[in-house]
Amino acid sequence: MKKILFLFFTFSGICKGFAQKPAETIIPDSLVKTMPVAGQQHKKDSLPEKEKPSARLFPNPASNKVEIEIKGFDPGFVQVQIMDNNRHLVREDKRLLLSGNEIIMVMFSLKPGLYYVTVKQKEKLCKRKLIIQ
Repeated sequence: MKKILFLFFTFSGICKGFAQKPAETIIPDSLVKTMPVAGQQHKKDSLPEKEKPSARLFPNPASNKVEIEIKGFDPGFVQVQIMDNNRHLVREDKRLLLSGNEIIMVMFSLKPGLYYVTVKQKEKLCKRKLIIQ
């Protein structure tokens, strides 16, 4: 009878051997060094991330032309808007980007003051201030 009870408890999982840890807590030595310690951030993959869209205006302040260095956009059309300080649209252009990282030159004849340049492409948007002398 004792043998039957012992086999019953063994097969039902009530009796556990203490010689080995449960499978969930066994970690190979090769992974112990790569696992993050509490408070540390995970390292990112070595694959390049997509660049965040950005635009740089030069010269700023400008007089009658400005060059816009665009980075992080996709190849295709972008919309370039120039708005005055009251947020009224002064000029709007549609430009074609071949690589997504290019320099666009915009010529204008605007009164001196503060303007805002917006570069849009689908969900990507970048705004910069422009001073005209």
